[in-house]
Amino acid sequence: MEDRNNITPSTVITSARLKFLCNHYHHALCHGNRPSCMPKIRIRYVEDKGKFGYAEFGDFFFFADDLYVWRQEEEFADDHSKDVVDGFFNDKCTRQGYVCRFLYAGADTNYVDSNGEHIFVGDVIEIKEGNSETQLALGYFPYFEHEEMRYCFVLDNHSLSLEDCIGREDMRLTRIGTTYFLLDPNFETEDMNKKVQDFNGWHDTNEEHEEKVLMSRYTPNFDQEPWKYHGLEILGVEFNWR
Repeated sequence: MEDRNNITPSTVITSARLKFLCNHYHHALCHGNRPSCMPKIRIRYVEDKGKFGYAEFGDFFFFADDLYVWRQEEEFADDHSKDVVDGFFNDKCTRQGYVCRFLYAGADTNYVDSNGEHIFVGDVIEIKEGNSETQLALGYFPYFEHEEMRYCFVLDNHSLSLEDCIGREDMRLTRIGTTYFLLDPNFETEDMNKKVQDFNGWHDTNEEHEEKVLMSRYTPNFDQEPWKYHGLEILGVEFNWR
């Protein structure tokens, strides 16, 4: 069972853990309270094509497998999911604002790359070691919760720990994009590691890998045709995926 009192900066934050914590702090979320014992967790979500949003724990919850975030801007009034609020909080919610469904896009790992940028689950990292370099997406391993869960670059038949990479002086890590391309609006939260493994396809050709790296720069993105990402590069378009 999840130990709700053992959330430390090094704790791996999975969707299952987030759902558990949202249920445990149900009362606080219902009224917008922030008790001192509430964990410090930041997540990322897809707000729109080319735009990520970020939310602290207490400003979001999961209803079934969908992520809902509290927003205060009037522009979100038409998207307010009152039925979801009533269903999750049993008609007892007193918090003000608008609850909108978004695609979950990973949690802050509390690790930083060689440039001091916070690394999120689903980020594509360029790893330089000596004269060699590779690009891998970050997930966690294994698939089910247990005490040895780690943030890892999940490969075909093994994994490379982020913690081990961060601790090496001969290795440089740089965030270069994310895996949130070719998105499906109905993307399920549980598919996080599947997207990571798809990106890290051990049997990809060099051309297939380079195409994925290219698409990772133009994220988040719902376009389903790879040629559209190539078109963005030709036109010199830049996405502020950070």
